Amino acid sequence: MTIRREVKLGMAACLSLSLACAPARALVALNDGHDRLYVTGSMAFGWDSNIFANSAAQSDHTVSTSVVAEYQRRAGWIGVNASIGLDASRYNVFTEENFANPHLSLELTKQTGRTTGSFTLNASRESHADAAVNLRTTSWNYAAGLNFKYPIVTIYTLSGQIGYSGVKYVTGVFPELSTYSASANLIRIISSERDLSLGYRYRHSATSIDSTYDDHAFTVGLSGKLLRGINGTLSAGYQFRMPHGFTDQGKPQEPFSSWTASGSATYTVSKRMSLTGTISKDFSTTATDASVDNTTASLDLQYAYSSHWTASAGVNAGDSRFLGQAGRNVISTDPLVLGAQRHDDFVSTEASIHFSLNDHLKIAATYTWFKNWSNLSFAEFVRNAYGLNVSSRW
Repeated sequence: MTIRREVKLGMAACLSLSLACAPARALVALNDGHDRLYVTGSMAFGWDSNIFANSAAQSDHTVSTSVVAEYQRRAGWIGVNASIGLDASRYNVFTEENFANPHLSLELTKQTGRTTGSFTLNASRESHADAAVNLRTTSWNYAAGLNFKYPIVTIYTLSGQIGYSGVKYVTGVFPELSTYSASANLIRIISSERDLSLGYRYRHSATSIDSTYDDHAFTVGLSGKLLRGINGTLSAGYQFRMPHGFTDQGKPQEPFSSWTASGSATYTVSKRMSLTGTISKDFSTTATDASVDNTTASLDLQYAYSSHWTASAGVNAGDSRFLGQAGRNVISTDPLVLGAQRHDDFVSTEASIHFSLNDHLKIAATYTWFKNWSNLSFAEFVRNAYGLNVSSRW
């Protein structure tokens, strides 16, 4: 079956199914509406000029489908959000990149009482172009987290998080990565519009090739009304990474330190228009066991033309400094060997138009342009893509 035929059949099925539906409500409602079941299906058609995110710039057309079943329970002290789904994509030329990836999630929430919080579990199989290694990767990703908030006295609140995440690559070429984290924040209410926080985060990362890293971050943050007309959350501070291992010369790896930040703020221009900015700076570990100091910032404009039509446009920029890799201290011409001294910068823009008749019919058209500069020639590339997505939720 050609992609053209799949497009025609998919569009006809989604449109006829959606237009025949009544206003959105749960597919199944039990226990006086406390238990609800939803099912969402979508189909996307697109083109990507650089499906591997490298200088070779190989392009392809894709047809993607997704089916997700969601369960929600709102009764008693504990709320439940659970989902299970399958995402699949078919490539027109590079058929070896076809995938069918399952995913599931579970969230237990407690929103009443003195102590509130949530417990989450996630598992998914993911396939995508990884700009840090300039290849397509497929991996199993696992995560678990416990978040809590406890008011100590009237103006002080303690919040915290304990988490685990794991990445296991299907190909076996890249090492597995496990990350354990714990953080605590002391929040002080300054006014009815603004909170101040002091935080500490510890993170331990370990790979299947016996390299480990310990990260420590100290931050101060502000949430609520940041400036007149601007609301959001912003935190910044100091962090350092302690790698454990030795170089090829038998010397201990040196620690890395830098400033860290995370935040998001929104300015409401009018009833129809809003502007949102985000910033993030943190250490990460790539699929090739390289430490990277990532800095990213974005600015997004949202405009609601009517209750059915919305449009958005955004610009993103980032800087990635590769700090080193166990046993390697120079750049290699092999794209799989990414050692110290590599330095990447990127800029991207995106635009989209959304039409929503109701939950049973949503259509989105998107376009993205991405440019990556690097002192590793294989990692310098341009990527642009467009797509059309049709979805229906029951």
